Formats: sequence, C-alpha cells, structure tokens
Amino acid sequence: MNNKNTLIEKKLKSIILKSTTLNYTENDITDDSDLIIDFNFNSIDIIQLVVNIENDFQIEIEDDFFIIEAISKYNNLKIILLIQ
Repeated sequence: MNNKNTLIEKKLKSIILKSTTLNYTENDITDDSDLIIDFNFNSIDIIQLVVNIENDFQIEIEDDFFIIEAISKYNNLKIILLIQ
C-alpha cells in the first residue's frame, strides 16, 4: 500500500471514529467492517458521515455511489475515496 492510500485510510478511520459515540480505535475498523452492524450507525449517521467525508476530503460523492447498504461498508468508502 502506498503512502497516499495509508493517509486516506487513516483520515477515513478518524472521521468514522469521530462519528460514533462508541469507544473504538482505528484497529477495530477493518476492510470487512460494516458501519451499521459493527458500529451501530443508522441511516442518518451514514448520511452525516458522508457529509463529513465530503467536507474533510473536499470532494463530492456522486449519487451513483450513495446507496446506504453500499456506503455503510468501510471498504466501499475507501474505494470511493481512492478513485476520486
């Protein structure tokens, strides 16, 4: 994994951790993590997370990617950011 990917992952994990009231660490977030199941996010949490990601990364996530079931998966969010 290159340095850019590592920075994106660290930043994304930080945004996720700030968005949850539960006590997790970066190590708890894996490619297989489901934010709804594993981190107790609901659809409103996911939408707010996407807004935070867009603001922090200064991007706009296209509507084509905005499917709650898809973007609730950590790996899918990471891939979206990597292709931006």
